[in-house]
Amino acid sequence: MSNQLTDHVTLRHGATLNNRIVMSPMQTHSGLKGGFASDDTIQYYSARSQAAGMLITEFHYVSENGGPAYVPGYPEQLGAYSDAHLEGLRKTAQALKKDGNKAILQIHHAGRAAVGRHVNGLDVVAPSAIDFSFLDYPVRELTLTEIDDIILDFGKATKRAIDAGFDGVEIHGANHYLIQQFFSKLSNLRTDKWGGSLENRMAFPLAVVKEVKAIVDEYAPKDFIIGYRISPEELHGKNVGYDYKEALSLISEVIKYELDYIHLSLWAGYNSKPENSEKSYAELLEKSLMIKQNFLLSVVFLGRIQLLMRLKTMLI
Repeated sequence: MSNQLTDHVTLRHGATLNNRIVMSPMQTHSGLKGGFASDDTIQYYSARSQAAGMLITEFHYVSENGGPAYVPGYPEQLGAYSDAHLEGLRKTAQALKKDGNKAILQIHHAGRAAVGRHVNGLDVVAPSAIDFSFLDYPVRELTLTEIDDIILDFGKATKRAIDAGFDGVEIHGANHYLIQQFFSKLSNLRTDKWGGSLENRMAFPLAVVKEVKAIVDEYAPKDFIIGYRISPEELHGKNVGYDYKEALSLISEVIKYELDYIHLSLWAGYNSKPENSEKSYAELLEKSLMIKQNFLLSVVFLGRIQLLMRLKTMLI
């Protein structure tokens, strides 16, 4: 029997989704100053509680120096970097879960993209102090202590997600934010244990995954969901941050921590593929890692799905 969109799907650790549809993260521009949920935030998520079997929130920054990723004030990026955010997180989780679907908190650090810090006169941190031509502000290289603190902050945000009643977390390792910045040769010029070789550039993403998994194992229900979002390549013309083969190497290490799903962030939709490849990124990931029996492979389509029949052809 072929797969259907309405199939129930049971993930690795026992969480069962009511269908195969996943609502990908979408920025709401609804947060209050300091990253707190507003009434608009709750209304937005409440209105989408029946949209999919699994509902992923927009990005929430986990460290005070991790956002906001756009100009502060109202609206502002949502945060999960302090216990003061718990009330809003609880309301968000309740709004998403009220019709029986799974609510996932996406956790994130903007790194160099924390433009709100610059606007507020604060320093903006990144793996390396590079004068990026596309930024109109300087970035400061993270110290070793700050790196360790951010890793712990991902764990603390995970604990808040658990306490708030979310069914899982998604680690945001895509879209040029801090985790991807550490993985990219273009933004990570460090010469210590956090940079240089492929193994060292994978160290920060894997340290974050390890910390999140440790918190989940200690505090969460057994069926708590962990996902990881990745951009399968970082290419800027002839400048290569990493290619899809290096991304597959990273995911090969990530899944050793027994995550529930991998989330591919694809600009051009499901058929996105590397140059000179007949297979899509999703097909290459499935073939390379043989994860079909163990993962829900969620793919970002960015509004390019217009017909139900087209969506049905993408079931894997």
